[in-house]
Amino acid sequence: MESSLPPDLARKLLNKDLANLVQRVHKGGKLTRTERSMLQNLASSRAGGTGPAFARNFVELAEFLGATRQSITTWKKRKDAPQSAANGLHDVAAWREFMKRHDLKGAEPGTDFDTALRARKLLAEVEERELKVAVRKGLYVTVEEVRRTWTTQIGRATALLRNKFESELPPILSGLDATGIQEECRKAIDEVLTILHEGGK
Repeated sequence: MESSLPPDLARKLLNKDLANLVQRVHKGGKLTRTERSMLQNLASSRAGGTGPAFARNFVELAEFLGATRQSITTWKKRKDAPQSAANGLHDVAAWREFMKRHDLKGAEPGTDFDTALRARKLLAEVEERELKVAVRKGLYVTVEEVRRTWTTQIGRATALLRNKFESELPPILSGLDATGIQEECRKAIDEVLTILHEGGK
């Protein structure tokens, strides 16, 4: 038999979990996929207190509404109970309206706003830390570095092409027919592209 967890106690436990995550992140620890998912769900609450727009299943819906799964199982049997979408998602706002219409009790939206703000702050810290680690590993580069490298490569390509077509090729092309000229030009272009691809080695 499933036990009912009072919403206030559930919030206290959730806040304790959040506090533990904060400590771990500040010590340089990483989040598991489940912890990150929980954090993103908490962080999705907005200033208006509406919380997540959709629940993936009835367990998640019960959590968002502050109700028990047993209550959701009973409520969904009513004829006017909100139906799940074609993709299986449940509209949380529609369920809140349904609960209000029938005076069904659950957690009031907006009661966990402070928790949501803390979760959003922690998620931002985690993402900033992960970005810094990725930059140190060379997984990302600055826009300025990309621009500088691109400008350098364009300059090298221009210099190589000018050298080939203005200095080296004219004597070679002298006296060749159209097919021969085309072949020599193709070789020159391929050579320049190969040099650029290999970084000038």
